[in-house]
Amino acid sequence: MENRKRARSEDQKEARRADILDAARAMIMADGFDGVTMNALASRAGLSKGTLYLYVRSKEELFLWLFVDAMEQLVEQIEAEATRENLPTLMGQAPQEVPLFLPLLARLAAVIETNVADDPLFEAKRIMWRLGARVTDVIARLTGASQEEAGEAASILMMAMQGAAQFDITARRPLDTVPDDMREIYTSQTFARRFPSAARMILGGLMKG
Repeated sequence: MENRKRARSEDQKEARRADILDAARAMIMADGFDGVTMNALASRAGLSKGTLYLYVRSKEELFLWLFVDAMEQLVEQIEAEATRENLPTLMGQAPQEVPLFLPLLARLAAVIETNVADDPLFEAKRIMWRLGARVTDVIARLTGASQEEAGEAASILMMAMQGAAQFDITARRPLDTVPDDMREIYTSQTFARRFPSAARMILGGLMKG
């Protein structure tokens, strides 16, 4: 009986956490990251502010868990769809298809992680490393590379992805605010134009090795 009660309690916590993340996503899509406040989030999620703080203690911690959730969606898509033939293309395309993954990744190191307390940060990092290991397994299985080689490729891909995501924010500046002679430079830095070619080069080299 006690175990069933504990299970129900954990399920309720997960459901409430999911509701909070759903409410946060809706706010970001409507008003951007700067439009999210803890007061507004509590109201949108139907919670008191005190209850909300039991789940996330700051806006940055909220964004961290949104990123973990988005990363899990990305990894699940890669695991479900990847083949040896489409792996480089999928690695370039899939990050663009998961809602909020790229803008959260762009903010992850400099804005989010530096403003989150150690306990939730390390908890999230452990999950992220496990997700990264799953991508390593996919790369190793499909390319025939060793786990060490696949892990190195996965790490390089993630760093390239993060850099491209950061440039993508700059590239999306309204072009009417950019001098004519600089517009091509700005538009050439979008994630869609830069990262897929990097993914093909990294994974193509591994497949030839």
